[in-house]
Amino acid sequence: MSEHEEKNETTSGAKKFNLAKEIWEWIYTLAIAIVIAMLIKGFIFDIVRVDGSSMFPTLVNNDRLIVTKLGYTPEQGDIVILDSEYKNREEYFDKLALSKDKDELSWFEKFIAQGSMPDELEKKYYVKRVIAMEGQTVDLVDGKVYVDGSLLDEPYYKGTTSSIDPTVEFPLTVEEGCVFVMGDNRPNSKDSRSSELGTVPVEAILGKSQVRIWPLNAISLTK
Repeated sequence: MSEHEEKNETTSGAKKFNLAKEIWEWIYTLAIAIVIAMLIKGFIFDIVRVDGSSMFPTLVNNDRLIVTKLGYTPEQGDIVILDSEYKNREEYFDKLALSKDKDELSWFEKFIAQGSMPDELEKKYYVKRVIAMEGQTVDLVDGKVYVDGSLLDEPYYKGTTSSIDPTVEFPLTVEEGCVFVMGDNRPNSKDSRSSELGTVPVEAILGKSQVRIWPLNAISLTK
């Protein structure tokens, strides 16, 4: 083999090595990006789509919202995204724990149990407004909403508010660790006035809606 041929062979081998290294770096970078995106989505903020008309006219079907999560604590008047099946799912986990003579399941056991969990207990998200905090008393009188005896100022809603479930009695005091929520479209909203949802545990709240980013002609802060 001539010196020229030997030099070409060495150069070709170096190119192959560099190509493999570059591919590996792309895969590594992509994996890191995916992990970071999942962490951001899981803990910092998310983008959700409004499904239905329970928040009309404030929000409408197919609106896209940016929801913040990190360090969020619900406050009265906030528009929040909540998991409507949270309480039912926790009851399911409690029954499983009882069958195993345990006080409660670990997070890992809950994760495993989701594989055999009934479909109706899967996460189902609602968009609602926080009306009252824990310890506050909600009452509905003559189509108006009162919190702790004071008429609630609701510039986002001009209609009347009535009871929708005879099994839910007013005045109602919000339990510890929970909030009372309603949709802005009161005649067409399944919310804390219904025993099916009831008051919502703070742990069931995904985060607070901050900005509507779609449609483009309606970009605005949500309030």
